[in-house]
Amino acid sequence: MSSAITPDQPFDDELKSKIRDQLLEVLDPCSCMSEHPVNIVDLGLVDEITVDDGAVEVVLLLTSQRCTYFLDMNDEIRERVGALPEVDSVEVHQDTSGEIWTHERMSERERTARRQRFYDQMEAAGITPYAERSQ
Repeated sequence: MSSAITPDQPFDDELKSKIRDQLLEVLDPCSCMSEHPVNIVDLGLVDEITVDDGAVEVVLLLTSQRCTYFLDMNDEIRERVGALPEVDSVEVHQDTSGEIWTHERMSERERTARRQRFYDQMEAAGITPYAERSQ
C-alpha cells in the first residue's frame, strides 16, 4: 500500500516541494460542491510526484476510479505546475494499480477538521454522538 504525499512532507528536491505547494492550491471538485472545499494534497489524492530533467509526472489515486472530474484536475495541475520556471512538461496520470482510496490517506489536519464538522452537524441537528450515549 502506497502512502499519499502530505502537506508537510519533506523532499530532498526543492522542485518537488514547489510542485507540492502548487498542488495544495488545486481543490477537489467534489468537495467544492460542499461548504468545505479540500485541496487534493490534504485529501490524499496525490500518490506520487516524479521529476526528470524538467519533466514532471503527478500520479493521483482518486476516491473513485470513475471520477468524472479527473480531466478538470488534470487541466488545473498541468496549468499550475507547468507555470513553474523549472518545469518543461507536466503529465498527470490516474493510479490504476487497483489500490483503493481510504480516509487514512487524508492529512491529519483534514481528518480532524472533517470529524469536527461531522460533530458540529450532529449537534446542530440535536443528535448525540454514539460514543457519548454509550458512556
